[in-house]
Amino acid sequence: MKTLKTTFIVVICLCIGAAGTYIALPFLKSLRAVFEWDRVEKQTLTLLQSDAMVFLVTDRIVSQIVVSVSENNILLGQREGYLIGTATLYYGMDMKELTKDSIQLRDQQMFVTLPPAKELDFAVDLESLQFISKVSGTVALVDWLQGKDMHAELRAQFKPKAVAFMKQNKMIPDRRNILGRLNSMSSLLTEHIGLKVIFQ
Repeated sequence: MKTLKTTFIVVICLCIGAAGTYIALPFLKSLRAVFEWDRVEKQTLTLLQSDAMVFLVTDRIVSQIVVSVSENNILLGQREGYLIGTATLYYGMDMKELTKDSIQLRDQQMFVTLPPAKELDFAVDLESLQFISKVSGTVALVDWLQGKDMHAELRAQFKPKAVAFMKQNKMIPDRRNILGRLNSMSSLLTEHIGLKVIFQ
C-alpha cells in the first residue's frame, strides 16, 4: 500500500513537471527572443556608432563661391569687392543621436530610423581664396576712419552665402535621396547583423 502511494505521488509530480514545462516553454522561448533581440539591438547601435560611422558623411559637396559687396555713393564714390574661393560642405548624419527607440523589429526585418541629415562640417580652401576690391580714395579713407574692413565683411558672409547657394542649386540632397542610397548599400550591414536592415 505504501509503495502504491509513493508511486502515485511520483506520477503526479511527473505530470505536474511535464505540464509546467509545457506551459513554461513558450515563455522561455519569448524570454530567449527578448535577450536575443537585446543583443542584436546593442550590436547594431555599436556598429552604427563606431568611429568609422559616427559622423556618417553621405555627401561631400564642393563648389566655387563668389561673395560680393557693391556700393556707389554719389559723394564718396565706389565701394566694390569680391571674395572668390572653393568651399566644401560635408553633409550627413550624426549617428550618436541614435537610441534603442530608433531600432525596431518587424516581420524579421530591422528598421532603423536615422536622425535628420545636417551639416557635419564646412571647409574653405584657403589657397583658392582671391580678394578683389575697387574703392575710391575717399571711400578708403572713410572705411579706415570707421574701422571697416571689406575683406573681413566678405569672409563673414562666405559660409552662409555658400550654404544658401548650394541649397538654391539643389546640390544638397533630400532625405529620400539619402535613404535610397543607404538602403542600396545596406547588404554589408545585413550580413553582419543577420537580419535585413532597412533605413527609414
